[in-house]
Formats: sequence, structure tokens, C-alpha cells
Amino acid sequence: MILLIEDDPNHAKALEAMLERVNEFDYFLVHCYKLHDGLDELKNTKFDVILLDLRLPDSEGISTFRTVHKKAPEIPIVIFTALFNHEIALQSLKEGAQEYLFKGEFDGQDLSTAIMHSMARVQHLLFLKAVYSA
Repeated sequence: MILLIEDDPNHAKALEAMLERVNEFDYFLVHCYKLHDGLDELKNTKFDVILLDLRLPDSEGISTFRTVHKKAPEIPIVIFTALFNHEIALQSLKEGAQEYLFKGEFDGQDLSTAIMHSMARVQHLLFLKAVYSA
């Protein structure tokens, strides 16, 4: 299950259309337009990955990522945004985001690969944490 937090319905439709064209990628998508609504969904549903825009009506910039990551640190977060700020991109990756994609610069195959790699990395990190804390 994928949680998409994106305020622009056109971007959301384009993203879903991109993923639909990737035959080997099977998913179920839940779309929220506001950060608050996405956080509510996280309370009620187990998601495999979060696709997050950093410019939302109720939050903007790296604080958007930090809020989501704090609420769901074990779920991989793929940021996709029109916010072309390499400093924020690097900082969010240092703080735990798995991918940072710029809108308009990726296709469905790129996105599905980013999602699958993000999920694999987080599973590996959780495994290592379990091994070393035992």
C-alpha cells in the first residue's frame, strides 16, 4: 500500500498514470491532499511506502518530511517535489528520506524502482537494527 500526500490533483493523477504503465508493479494507492489527512491515514492503515510532496496547504519544506518521518520512522519515504532545493534534498536524505525526486524528471519506471529500492533499504536497516540490538 502506498500513501500519496500531494495537494495537486493533476500531479496525483499523473503519478498514478505513470505507475499504471509499469506492468510488473502492483500497488494500491491512498491519496491525501493535506499533511494532516495523511497523518490521520497513518494512524489507521499500514503502508509500505509514503510518496510525499514538500509543498502542501498545511506544511512546506523539510518540516513536512520531518513531521511524517517522526510519525512513521519505519516506513520508507520517497519525496517528490517541485521544490528544487539541493540543500533540502541532502538534508532530508541525511535525516532518513529514501529518495528525493524532482517533479517532471522521472517516469513510472524510475518511480517504481525508487519505491522498491526504498522499501528494500528500510527492511535491510530494520533487520540490521534487530541483529545488532539482540
